[in-house]
This record gives sequence, structure tokens and C-alpha cells, in this order.
Amino acid sequence: MIVQAGGLIWNVVEAGRGPVVLLVHGTAASAHSWRDIIPLLSDSCHVVAIDLPGHGGTSQRSSRDLSLEGMGAAVVALMTTMNLKPEIVVGHSAGAAILAWACAHKHFKPRSYVSFNGAFYPFAGLAGSLFSPIAKFFAINPFVPRILSNVASRATVEKLLKDTGSTISREGVDLYFSLYKQPQHVAAALGMMAAWDLSGMDANFARIDAECVFVAALNDKAVPPETAIKAAARCRKAKVLHKSGFGHLLHEENPQLAADIIKGLTT
Repeated sequence: MIVQAGGLIWNVVEAGRGPVVLLVHGTAASAHSWRDIIPLLSDSCHVVAIDLPGHGGTSQRSSRDLSLEGMGAAVVALMTTMNLKPEIVVGHSAGAAILAWACAHKHFKPRSYVSFNGAFYPFAGLAGSLFSPIAKFFAINPFVPRILSNVASRATVEKLLKDTGSTISREGVDLYFSLYKQPQHVAAALGMMAAWDLSGMDANFARIDAECVFVAALNDKAVPPETAIKAAARCRKAKVLHKSGFGHLLHEENPQLAADIIKGLTT
């Protein structure tokens, strides 16, 4: 469904009744990444999955919408407009960082916070020094997103997904491919990577009151599993669940496993 909130037009997927579970995807994805989890949760939960600003079917006003704080504030505005108070917040990759910010600043006061392969820290070494300037160059060049979306092929998208350590269904690859053919979606993903400042994440974790669960896939090629251990060490109440045999898109590879972890927090 479509919701207007915080000056944006949002694409929101809503299903079920019960405790409110908010699902937030990562960079370059959309609510589609939770498609197989939503039916597994909606029998006992009120599930809300969103497209982040500029991603999928949600609009974007300016580059400020794509910063960590900008996205966090936008998601908070959406929940306020919908009169929802999430009891469990679940984020994948960058979505987990957005929710950590919102919980740390007491905009959300859930009883449980769940991260699937959360991306919380800047790249280290040479990659860190090169990544942000390159992303910013691509983001400010209006022709780059259109060029990238025009040259994207299904085979290229499938390889990008496999390079994260995950192998997902054909349907999943097709959905990502359809997103990557949209210049505005590509532009938002690039702008998000360019705008993010993760230097304050440790302080954010220290301020979270919720029970924190960090799920780390041991075959994740995008975010080192050690990231979860580092983040959990900063929290007041946290545990780390290591899962072998899966990559960065664990929640899409095994939606039942992901759903069971979430539902285990509802009782």
C-alpha cells in the first residue's frame, strides 16, 4: 500500500495481527527481500515491511534523505503517521544500522532488536579510503545511474548476489534485476553509500535498551561475521547467533530460519 509520511510517498507491505514487527531492508534492496518471511510471521504478528527512501516504490526528496540519520528520521516519521509502535525491529545489512540509530535515540522503544548481517562499520584499510569518494563521484553524476541500469543484465545481477556469499531463488534474482533496471533505485543506492557516516555506531549500541540479537552468516562475503561480535559487545543485552552455510542474504536463502528467530522473540 501507499502511505504519505514525512514528505515522502512510501511503499509499505502490511500483513497480520499481533505484536508489531518492523522489517527494514539493506542498501539496493526493497521490501521484496522479506517476501517469504512475511507469510511465516503474519499468522501471529502484525508485520510491516517498507521500501526505504529512493528504493523500490518509495520517493526521495534530496540527498539528505539517504544519510543514516535522514533515513532513520524518515522511518520514524512513517511509523508515527501509521500510529505504530514496533515491538520487534528487524534490519538486514544497512537496515540494521538505521534501526540501531532509531533505538539509540529513543525514537523506537522495542523490546527486541534483530540484525541480520548488520553493516555497522566503515570498510577498513585501502577499501575504506577509496570507497566513499568513488561512491560520491557516482552519486553526484546524474548520468551514472542511468548508464548502470541500462547495462545491467540478469547474469550480472546474479553474479553480484552470489559474490555476497549467497545463492537465492530465481524469483529473488529476477526481483533484484527489476530493481537494478530502475535508474532512480540505482541512484538512491549509490547516494546512500556516499552519504553514510558510521563513525558513531558504537555509541549508538551502548544506548539501546532492547534485547539485541545479532545474526551473522559465516559465509557472508559482504560484512565480516566479526562485525556482529563487535557490535554485541557494545550493547547492554545482546547475543550473537552464528549461522554456517549462508551468506549475506541469509534471510532470503532460509526464510524459515529467519522467521523462527524473530518469532522466538514474540513470546
